[in-house]
Amino acid sequence: MNQRKIANKDSIILEIQNALNSNEEAKFYHRLDLVMLAVNGMPIKEIAALYNESPTTVHYWTKKVVEQGVDALKSGEHSGRKPRLTKDMLDRLDDDLQKTPAEFGYDLNLWDGVVLSKHISDHYSIDIQVRQCQRILRQLGYTLQRPQMKPSGGNPELQDEFKKNS
Repeated sequence: MNQRKIANKDSIILEIQNALNSNEEAKFYHRLDLVMLAVNGMPIKEIAALYNESPTTVHYWTKKVVEQGVDALKSGEHSGRKPRLTKDMLDRLDDDLQKTPAEFGYDLNLWDGVVLSKHISDHYSIDIQVRQCQRILRQLGYTLQRPQMKPSGGNPELQDEFKKNS
């Protein structure tokens, strides 16, 4: 049998995989197709290699359909870990961030992860690491503002002379 030569085969495969993974219904039908091949006797390793899936995953899907039925392949809710700061706390924290840290008794004028971590610990009794506080700042729409350092006390005449010679 003649094999078709495709120049950008890898990019096409990647695009198809992204399309399959972006839609829950497409994922479900993709899984059904692979299980159908396995149930019809095609070796799981061949299926996995052909569809760029793990043989363990294909075996798991097949076992799930045999034991629980077709609906078991549908993606369920992913609960994940419960957030330590509730929605109400985040709203109050957003209001706090509208003020300066100095208004809460901190020595700094700008919010950063360290100050926010201390603030959450002091006012909400929750210990959150600095990196997570940086994520919370970004999640609430804030960006880290670093102070601009400017030289002070320079001689303007020497500076102008330097600029001319550079």
